[in-house]
Amino acid sequence: MQEDKIDFTTWPSNDQGFLLLADLENSKIEYINNIAASYCGVERSVFNNLCFYKEFLHPDDYPGYIAHLKSMKELLPEQEIMSFARLKGKCGKFKKFRFKDRLYRGFTDKKRQIVLSVINEVDSENKNKIKNTENTILKNKATESEYQQLLYSMDEAFFIAEIIYDSEKNPIDIYFEKTNPAFEKQINLKNVPGRTIREIFNSPRLEWLKTFGEVVKSGKPIRFQDTSANLNDSWLDFYVFKLGDLNSRRIGVLFRNITDQKIEEKILEQKAIKRQEDLEESNELLQSVFESTNLAIVVFQSLFNDNGEVHDFKFLRINKVLRALYMDQDPVGKTYLEVSKYGVEMGMYDALKEVVKSGEPMDKELYFDKDSYNHWFRLTARKHGKLLIATLEDITERKIKDEQLKETIRFKQQLVRTSPETIIIFNLSQFNVRYINKDIFKKGGLTREKVQGMSLEKLLPFIHPRDRETVMNMHRKLLKSSDDDIHDIEIRLKLQRTSWEWFNVRGKVFHRKDESWVEEYVLLVRNIHNFKNTKKALLKAEKLSIQGELARTFAHELRNPLASIGMVAEVIGAKLAGEKDNYNTYLEILTRSTKTLNNLVNNLLNSANYTPAVLKKQNLAEILDETINMASDRIYLSGIKVIKNYKGPYSILADSAKLKIALLNIIVNASEATVPEEGIITVEVRKHKTDFQLSITDNGHGLQQEEIDRLFEAFYSKKETGMGVGLSSVKNILEEHDAPIRVESKPKEGTTFNIYFQNVALL
Repeated sequence: MQEDKIDFTTWPSNDQGFLLLADLENSKIEYINNIAASYCGVERSVFNNLCFYKEFLHPDDYPGYIAHLKSMKELLPEQEIMSFARLKGKCGKFKKFRFKDRLYRGFTDKKRQIVLSVINEVDSENKNKIKNTENTILKNKATESEYQQLLYSMDEAFFIAEIIYDSEKNPIDIYFEKTNPAFEKQINLKNVPGRTIREIFNSPRLEWLKTFGEVVKSGKPIRFQDTSANLNDSWLDFYVFKLGDLNSRRIGVLFRNITDQKIEEKILEQKAIKRQEDLEESNELLQSVFESTNLAIVVFQSLFNDNGEVHDFKFLRINKVLRALYMDQDPVGKTYLEVSKYGVEMGMYDALKEVVKSGEPMDKELYFDKDSYNHWFRLTARKHGKLLIATLEDITERKIKDEQLKETIRFKQQLVRTSPETIIIFNLSQFNVRYINKDIFKKGGLTREKVQGMSLEKLLPFIHPRDRETVMNMHRKLLKSSDDDIHDIEIRLKLQRTSWEWFNVRGKVFHRKDESWVEEYVLLVRNIHNFKNTKKALLKAEKLSIQGELARTFAHELRNPLASIGMVAEVIGAKLAGEKDNYNTYLEILTRSTKTLNNLVNNLLNSANYTPAVLKKQNLAEILDETINMASDRIYLSGIKVIKNYKGPYSILADSAKLKIALLNIIVNASEATVPEEGIITVEVRKHKTDFQLSITDNGHGLQQEEIDRLFEAFYSKKETGMGVGLSSVKNILEEHDAPIRVESKPKEGTTFNIYFQNVALL
């Protein structure tokens, strides 16, 4: 700031007007400035007992101005209304003034409505006086222009304001008259002239108001620095001075934003404090380490001969650990060769001399074996000017543990290499395979080189679509597991495009960041495909040995009745030759049914000699159409309505002949469960996750939960003539197709068989 070079007391104030605050309800004057009071010739304190408008407004202007004031109650705070009226001066004469009025929002009592008026004279009746003072005015204007040009070009912010006081002569507000362009740049406040500080801020800094009031009261300028929350905690450097005569309440203020400077000062101060604290802390830490460490520490003074070569070291300072090694003597003040016989034999002395000679720090391990004292030591030394600082550590126990650890690591490495299982460590920070000891399945491309570093997202395509959710469930369980929990699943991995093999996967937490954060888990992967097939074959063989024997018995017993039925059908057809048209449909059904039963008997005999299903790509929609056609006679005779909700194609892997037998069995069972002429069977196919879901629904008698639980057991049947073989065979055929079947049923409402076939397109 350049305030010391400017005489601010000479700042022109010819344009200063009257400042007035009045209550709209009772026209009571809340505040009037000195210039207005001087014009009226009345002390400011007297205005509290006078109605200013009634006393000083021209009688002809009074009613109109009062009406004007009352109309202001509906104004917005930003709106300003201009009017003209005549005011009486102390000499009794009336002069014309311009009133600029607006609502004032600076009082804390928001229920009261206060009007703020800025009043300026506009009367020019004494033309002679104007002419006589024309030169003076021009001179003042010139001076004012110079000041404005100076202030408008300054980097420092500047404003002129009038202090508003309460009835107890305490400064309560500031009315801004003028600001320069730097004002907005320094504190980012816009449109300030014509407003008060309480209208700008709800809680202005009262300390500033008091300081400004002191300047008005004493007339002495004040310079100070302060910060305010209203200005985002910015720091400002103020220079405040009074404007006008002794009775004036106007001030001029120069200021600049010094926030960056304050921040820099604060940073420098904090750095200085921190350096001092760090230094003290370092000294304390050094002393603490020196005395509390398990290392033996010594500070040597290097002793040189006339040729400048080290010939000994003098003990200057040692800690208690080193002192304990010397037991019965204190080495401080003595030389190394005097008190360290074994150190010379171990090679420590020569090692220390080399550090002083080369200037390079030293860190080496030494072994001492003498008189049953066999220990490992770690010796470090660093030159510091003419001093040498050295540490000695007994590392015998650590060396023993290191050897044990190396042996343990060798054992674990050998165990990992010879393990029949693939070991995988999955890292959850990188979400990928951190370690794998060998190939998972080389034929399927799951080699060690390929899987190492692979993310779970890239591993999923190698996992059977039906098993991916199983893998994700295991992943989620491992995240919540304790260190002792082990999770076990069986999944299928891809061998070729549509060929899969079964693997067992066991998982366990391997490493944690903390109690609630699993960092890594380990998986043990083992191929169980042959084992699973063998187990499955043994179970199937056991079932089929029973069913095969039963099938042969049924087949042989059925041949004779079927032959008789066929012969009877031929005889009836011959005897009803004249009336054959009336019975033709039924005779054809009887003939076809007999033929179908004969074929089934042959198939039953063949099934006694089990052959595995041969799965090929098939269209499920075509298989369903052919199966429903096979059951058409039974459906016709029972008066059953079949609803088909499928179109296809639906590509699945199936043995068409075997699957038709299974589906026919289900449809026949559904027809037998319904009331003749009222039965409805709905066959529907829709996509379900990675499968096609086949639903066969009837409106028959339904099943109890106990019946559902035992529905697929061999030899279980609730039919009077049933043997419980059909649905057991269905289950076996569907297992060969890897097609799970689920039954939903309610008594007296019906039953639904849901079968899930793999979508070949996703394999």
